[in-house]
Amino acid sequence: MAHTLLSAPSHELKSHIASTYNAIAPQYNAWTASHHDFRLDYLNRLLPHLPSSGARILELGAGAGDPGTALLAALPGAHIVANDISSAQLSLLRARLAYEISAGKLETREGDMMDLTFSDGVLDAVVGLYSIIHLPREEQRELLRRIGRWVRGGGWLLVNFAGKEIEGSVQMGWLEVEHEGKESQNAMYWSSWGPAESSRLVQEAGFRIKVEEIGGKEDPDADFLWVLAQKAE
Repeated sequence: MAHTLLSAPSHELKSHIASTYNAIAPQYNAWTASHHDFRLDYLNRLLPHLPSSGARILELGAGAGDPGTALLAALPGAHIVANDISSAQLSLLRARLAYEISAGKLETREGDMMDLTFSDGVLDAVVGLYSIIHLPREEQRELLRRIGRWVRGGGWLLVNFAGKEIEGSVQMGWLEVEHEGKESQNAMYWSSWGPAESSRLVQEAGFRIKVEEIGGKEDPDADFLWVLAQKAE
């Protein structure tokens, strides 16, 4: 039987995602620590393409800021906007990167990434690792269109999608420690258009794909499509 959240309004779905990440922040951060190399590999492919100083970068799903936000905020003169739906994760990020925030190199924006707004052409890059997959598929399409407007000509997009088509999937108690006799109320959600359509949507948003590959498993059963793409001039 399909989970009731699969037919729930988007705001209700996002509320569950936020509360779940708040509840499992320590487990999630410990779980991802062994997979940092995947993220750093692709981030380091992006870095040579960024301005030598003063890059303006949006990070979607920044989490606790390790390792991605910390790496980006260390760039000379950079200004990073770190977005996440989880208040618990952003609280950890603010503590970890307090100096970068006080120095004006980093700002945080808590909430649904679909509520973000930027002027056209103001960003040098957008990074979205393991984050856009939490949006319903139609919102993924719309967000990519918006990113295509926010990023300047010649700017960059680094993003990953699920490596297979997923109309919508809900898992209860994801990454939780099991409590005997107690049913978890925490729910996690993912969706994906699949590799071919996800790549097409990136191109439709005005980007030319430079890297497109399947890899970066954070779970033995989960492949991801990694895309590094440049906005047409």
